Amino acid sequence: MRWICKDEIEECLSRAWRDTANQAKDSLLAASNATERKNILKQRASSDVWRNFYTLLPNSLKRKCWYCEAEDIRADMPIDHFRPKNKVEEDQNHDGYWWLAFDWDNYRCACTFCNSRRNFDETQGGKACKFPLKKPATRAYKPEDDELLEQECPDFLDPFDPDDEKLLWFDNDGLPEAKPDSNTEQVRKVENSIDIFHLNETRITRARNQIRLEVERHVRNLRENNREKEAKLALRRMVRDTEKLSRSAVVYLRAHRDLQAVKDILQLD
Repeated sequence: MRWICKDEIEECLSRAWRDTANQAKDSLLAASNATERKNILKQRASSDVWRNFYTLLPNSLKRKCWYCEAEDIRADMPIDHFRPKNKVEEDQNHDGYWWLAFDWDNYRCACTFCNSRRNFDETQGGKACKFPLKKPATRAYKPEDDELLEQECPDFLDPFDPDDEKLLWFDNDGLPEAKPDSNTEQVRKVENSIDIFHLNETRITRARNQIRLEVERHVRNLRENNREKEAKLALRRMVRDTEKLSRSAVVYLRAHRDLQAVKDILQLD
């Protein structure tokens, strides 16, 4: 999970894209029934809106999945509708947040494994149409439910929330878990995210474990005063939020914060 600053996105969106998105939204709102809305969302012109959104993003926001931080490990990066546009798995009476289909702040960059439901022998996961809330009674059902929409509190991690990435931790095998001092509500939020984004899938778990081994190798050089400058540079690169699996690098490096060099890299007091 990486935190995404919404200001970086807003700065790069063109007037032409905004006009196209607004026109598409107006057409959707003018539809007379659910069938007509679904037909509009299936059109190529509609998918072009979020496809072009992705094109406009700066490369720093396109280098890895915002949910799992994978680059080439688990496929390409389509746009995920954070609030599902067609239906909500937790509520059979919900037609989806269709009116948000063209709102850019409902978009997240997600690899296919995070975005689509997948089943394997060992694990299963993928967001699909999941959108659990801490308080389901606050769920919005229609465009007029602005107050309810503001009250909605997703019961899983969101890249736009500056506090959420800090809740995600990893054990020494690369398996995801909640940060050690998390409360019950935070643990549930992380556990939901592990399922929704398939964060415990074998290949990405192994990749995190490789990150741990690389971190420990560089830290060992720091402790032994061996090629210190090279080790510091490598570690600084690994914890940059644009790097693959940087959250796991941060977690594993924190275990060595007794070293001043590590404190400096992580900007710890």
